[in-house]
Amino acid sequence: MIRDARAVIHSMIERKVPVAGYNTSDEQSMFVKWNQEIRKMLFQCNNAPGQCIKVYYERLIQKPEEEIQRITNFLDLQYSQQMLHHHELIGAEVDLNDQEFSASQVKNSINTKALTSWFDCFSEDTLRKLDDAAPFLSILGYDTSSSKPDYSMFADDDFYQFRNFYS
Repeated sequence: MIRDARAVIHSMIERKVPVAGYNTSDEQSMFVKWNQEIRKMLFQCNNAPGQCIKVYYERLIQKPEEEIQRITNFLDLQYSQQMLHHHELIGAEVDLNDQEFSASQVKNSINTKALTSWFDCFSEDTLRKLDDAAPFLSILGYDTSSSKPDYSMFADDDFYQFRNFYS
């Protein structure tokens, strides 16, 4: 899963999710760590053809049916419309461990609020240093020139056709 580092880091800090190697009291170091981790992930994925699929979170949220079908095709699984309504199956077909940090998020329907919840949460100084701390943001197509980027390009029909992410 590829996701805008600003949203990832905001989520870790806001939800107090402990992730090894991330110091939530130092935003700048978190961006550096994210950059290191995404770089490793992409290297591993690019060197495992047929065993890894790159999914942009921003596209998954904006085009959930299309992306879930893409994922299920890759996994050779049957697609079901129920996958779009996972939150309605909790307690019936889906059991959650409330000790898991993501459980509270899984209870929600797919919504675009998660795309912009980080807006206005970072200082101008932090955002100004993004290209140095996390150059993979730009490499992956994220607009680092704006504190409120437009994610609509991730929903373009030909999005993956022109993606040559760090190969």
